[in-house]
Amino acid sequence: MKTSFHRITTEDNLELAGLLYEPDLASQKILVHVHGMAGNFYENKFLDFIAQTLTSEGVSFFAFNNRGCELIKDLYKTENEKRNIVRIGNAYEIFEDSKIDIKAAIDFVSSKGFSEIHLSGHSLGAPKVAYYVAESNDKRLSSVIFLSPSDMVGLTGSDKNYERDLTTAKKMIAEGKGGELLPFPVLWDESPLSAATYVSLGDRDSKVAIFNFHDLNDTLPVLSKIQIPTLAIMGKKDDALVISIDDTMSRIKTSMTASPKVETNILGDADHGYNNYEQQLADAILQWTKNS
Repeated sequence: MKTSFHRITTEDNLELAGLLYEPDLASQKILVHVHGMAGNFYENKFLDFIAQTLTSEGVSFFAFNNRGCELIKDLYKTENEKRNIVRIGNAYEIFEDSKIDIKAAIDFVSSKGFSEIHLSGHSLGAPKVAYYVAESNDKRLSSVIFLSPSDMVGLTGSDKNYERDLTTAKKMIAEGKGGELLPFPVLWDESPLSAATYVSLGDRDSKVAIFNFHDLNDTLPVLSKIQIPTLAIMGKKDDALVISIDDTMSRIKTSMTASPKVETNILGDADHGYNNYEQQLADAILQWTKNS
């Protein structure tokens, strides 16, 4: 396996970093991976297993940081031919901007000559890739994989302080303070988020409202726009579940009316990070890339 570090530039001139894992022999097939909330391209141990398993079978793997990486992240942005530092990370990201980052990653691997491109997203990365695929209809993509797809609105709404936090965030936005951090940690008292980010990641009317499993009347219309083969993987002990795992998978399959192939995989008792199920996850992804 060959591993190389790369910097990619988005259409709005933001510099992102990632690792490209390649088999020893040239490959045309690759999986591009989008990390979850405040994550990065190396944190989850399952990424090591995916990289090793795929490359051993002739499939490349590219894991990269999107602008929502880590809690607060200083990134480089080129403006007027000068590299300036901008502060983003999870605390300041806006969900809709994820399309820009994913496009940059796909542009990068396309420029490297990869012609069969699969796209995966974990946790918050799952609604990000679903949003990208549904909105862009990018013809370069061969399939999309949802790993532990998170109902962001359902999870955020289950927090005991949801109404307080949402009301405060919307008030700050109305006062022109959307880019400022909320005056208290939010989402289970753990995360610093700006007012605009909180609304972007948790409001019922936000674009993030894709996997709305908590709302039994929601037909998941964004998923119905996806026109490529789709795989969803989740374990029974995933703490992102807001309804039963069987109902979660059923809702996904039922909603994806435009996809030519939809498969779901309940990965035993795996948790949200696939701890102790890393190899099973990697094997399932490899099998999918071989057959889709």
